[in-house]
Amino acid sequence: MALPLQAKPGQTLDKRFLLTEEIGRGGMSTIFKAQDLQNHEQPVVVKVPLPAYSSGVGAWSMFQREAEIVRQLDHPFILKFLPLDANARRSYVVMDYVPGRTLADRIAEQSPLPESEALSIASQVCDAIEYIHQHGVVHYDLKPANVMLCPDGTIRLIDFGLAHTAITTRFSLSGGVPPIGSSDYVAPEQIKRKRGRASVDIYGAGTMLYEMLTGQPPFPGDDPFVVASSRLLGDPPAPRTVNPKISRQTEEIVLRALRRDPAERYPSAAAMKADIDAPERVVVSGLADRLRPVTRWRRRLRLARHISMYFAIPVVSQIVLFLLLWRHFVHGR
Repeated sequence: MALPLQAKPGQTLDKRFLLTEEIGRGGMSTIFKAQDLQNHEQPVVVKVPLPAYSSGVGAWSMFQREAEIVRQLDHPFILKFLPLDANARRSYVVMDYVPGRTLADRIAEQSPLPESEALSIASQVCDAIEYIHQHGVVHYDLKPANVMLCPDGTIRLIDFGLAHTAITTRFSLSGGVPPIGSSDYVAPEQIKRKRGRASVDIYGAGTMLYEMLTGQPPFPGDDPFVVASSRLLGDPPAPRTVNPKISRQTEEIVLRALRRDPAERYPSAAAMKADIDAPERVVVSGLADRLRPVTRWRRRLRLARHISMYFAIPVVSQIVLFLLLWRHFVHGR
């Protein structure tokens, strides 16, 4: 295992990558813009796990697995990883530098987005995920923060940290149970802790399209556990009730991607892209009129069960579970 790294601008990693500025920070890693000193000072992006994670075998394995998965992919809408010297002593991964901003930043700037722009972005996302599905990869964490918008109008799908293939063993803090992504964008089957299939990414693409068109995620809220559990108990508001400017055909596309039963979603990202590219051909089936809202009492009764499934075995998790149940049942939140 590589050594943990306390990285900061001005450092040079393995005499090759000069970190010039910090451009992002997540829950497990810091992102730096850097210069590749062995390749004409070409700009690159270096992703360094935070010291608390890089010192663990599992976290470093997850970083290695992400790089191994992405290096096998070659698609214009997927950010590329650079091969590293096998003798590198520090834990980090290196990616192409692509100017632009995330879809999350774009939504924060203007919300909702024009329907044509939202459909164009969603079409490219579907193009990228159809490609990775054809190569046996499920992204598992599709969300606006993981889609880069480039100045030429194209996108780059980024952050394959939770991705897996049929032959990879996915890292989990709870020991063998698949991790899930952000509560606003996970599929119902992820809440049930089932291993992902392509349908998980179809749902993720649907949540992003919903947010681009309405300015809010399908199940808005401040409590991530309530937000996540809500999608097991009911359907989101019809997009046109939030933004009446959306066409009925586009609303139909969104709601089909967000069906709770994976078998009722689009069978592939290619099928979803076909509808997105020609929404005028979409037959409106009335999904918007058959939605079942999340009722408060059903949310409360089933919340404990699904939180228990989410937090497996460890003692600390049992303490967290008790506090969550106390909050929801005693205080009624």
